[in-house]
Amino acid sequence: MYLQCTKKMLDKMDMQRMEMIPAGACDDGADGFYSWHVNYITINRRKAIVCMNNLTRYPIVLYRPKAKDITRLGERIKEGIREAFREEGIAESITEDYLRNCGSVIYSKTAGRSLVASLNKTCETVGYYMDLLDEESVIQKRISLSLGHYLVKVGEKYEYPSEKLFQRLCLMEGMPEENWEQVLQIENYQLKIKLMIDGYDIWRRILIPSRCTFKQLHRVIQETFGWFDYHLHEFTVLDETYIPEEHTPLYAWPIKIRIVDGEDPEAEEYLEPDQYEVKYDNRTSLREIFSDMERCLYTYDFGDNWEHEILLEKVIKDSHNRFPVLLEREGERPPEDVGGPTGFKEYLRVISDPESPEYESMAAWSEITKAKKRTVEEINRSLRYYH
Repeated sequence: MYLQCTKKMLDKMDMQRMEMIPAGACDDGADGFYSWHVNYITINRRKAIVCMNNLTRYPIVLYRPKAKDITRLGERIKEGIREAFREEGIAESITEDYLRNCGSVIYSKTAGRSLVASLNKTCETVGYYMDLLDEESVIQKRISLSLGHYLVKVGEKYEYPSEKLFQRLCLMEGMPEENWEQVLQIENYQLKIKLMIDGYDIWRRILIPSRCTFKQLHRVIQETFGWFDYHLHEFTVLDETYIPEEHTPLYAWPIKIRIVDGEDPEAEEYLEPDQYEVKYDNRTSLREIFSDMERCLYTYDFGDNWEHEILLEKVIKDSHNRFPVLLEREGERPPEDVGGPTGFKEYLRVISDPESPEYESMAAWSEITKAKKRTVEEINRSLRYYH
């Protein structure tokens, strides 16, 4: 494995203990697939090491590295590769084959303006994903996952680093590159999300990788129900040990975990962390909750208070599916700002009576606030952005 380091990176390392070769001698025999460019940068007023694969442009990010991380940089980058590949869903045996083929670490300076320009662009793009930073970890696997799905220019065309990576892993394993999905073993959850309005059957059934965060699930719910994401939201995990009285609604159960909007600075103002555990949706994966629980609630719009029950129906191991998918749907959601379940019933009463004096104004208003007509195929094309 060739690690081709910028001057900033080399300045942080013990050059006298390193084996260095000229940049022109870095030929790994695989068009740069086993070679990485490495830079030392500042993000969020903290230091970070950004590594970019020479061929695929796939990134690995080490955040707030300590002196011992820099001393054993090669090992830490290999650990980062292992964790990022696992997050992508790449089969463990294929990851180990890749690392074996990489061989021992050899250091060099950077090579070529094109690769340095791509590295600088990758470093710049890291700054767009600050909300994904895990302050508790050096290896930032969620940033790798997001940047791997960010289009980059390679030569005269644009490519997704993750798909390029999968294709090359196929070739490494002796398989046609068009079969790149075969290198993936991704755990998926089948979830049924039901809007809880008595007397109405409004639900969506989705398939979603378990590695996705609750922030991504929020966006998937917005997309599949056709909500406009105008209002606040949160997820709550209920205390399943609670024995409710008859007809007690789910939202009245005691809360075990409250998962709030990690990008909303006001979210903490109404929390009671002594009453329940608090998590943030952009830092909490689905598997962290659904590995132990089968159900949670999603609340959208604290005024209208639309409660959605999310039920884990099935766990699918070793799937090739990388993106959320809408499988089935039933019913049209209420218009935004209709006034909750009571306002929704009044809306339906008026809109079903063309003779009502309120009919025309209500019909015109609902055209702006109700869900847009979209096919399942159109929705699923949008969901590809919520990897």
